[in-house]
Amino acid sequence: MVKNFIIVGTQRTGSTALYHALNFHPDIACGGEWTQSIPWYKKIRIAQQALRGDFSGLTPRNQERIGKVFHEQTQWLGFKMLFRSSDKWFFHPRLAPALKLDQLENCLSWIRQHAHMHVIHIVRRDAVDWLKSKYLASTTGLFTIEHYPEDLKVKIPLHEAVKRLRAKNWIDHRLATLAQKNPYHQIHYEDFLKCNEEMILSVVQFLQCDTTRTEPIEYGLQQKQSTGEASDYIANYDELVSELERLNLLYSPLNSSYHVQ
Repeated sequence: MVKNFIIVGTQRTGSTALYHALNFHPDIACGGEWTQSIPWYKKIRIAQQALRGDFSGLTPRNQERIGKVFHEQTQWLGFKMLFRSSDKWFFHPRLAPALKLDQLENCLSWIRQHAHMHVIHIVRRDAVDWLKSKYLASTTGLFTIEHYPEDLKVKIPLHEAVKRLRAKNWIDHRLATLAQKNPYHQIHYEDFLKCNEEMILSVVQFLQCDTTRTEPIEYGLQQKQSTGEASDYIANYDELVSELERLNLLYSPLNSSYHVQ
């Protein structure tokens, strides 16, 4: 019987590189954001259906991608589900319309109801680097693999940045509560970037697969889209860092990896 896992996190945390890397193991088939383009009221139903091996409810592109890696010998089938860190909220991030559409709380309840579903939570801790990635991707429309123009500069609105970060941190804390009910493994984007193979092996071990069968990962999947430092791309870098430092938001409070089974 095929077992299931799910990669969770917020956007711009390296989840694309992670899911592609997992597909280099012959026992693992990992899909992308299966529910991203699905109407909110269908997200969980389509996800359940796909995790049973029926991919008919997915977009043609997602069907094609999972069809290339899913086979009769597949032991683990999963996908990634990301949640938006919107600045469009009042009083509390949980009230953001984006999270209602993403079905965050309903997804958490659904995952908890499936106690054997393994959860891989990827967290990006460096707030400035995350904001840089968020705004560069939005400005250029480049969301994976391709490098950002080296001469590009973005000015990040401080109030908007603070609200996005507070939403991100709250979402990550909500996702971390899955450790109470499900086998849970947390990895950090920064560690994944520095020790790519080591982090992938930790996930393979978490899924109880043979680590010796992990194939080499394509070079491009291990590289950041930016070639310089955050200060090279952010026009108001000093002002941004000063404000985040004042509010104690420079780093995610989820500051230690842990693994619960």
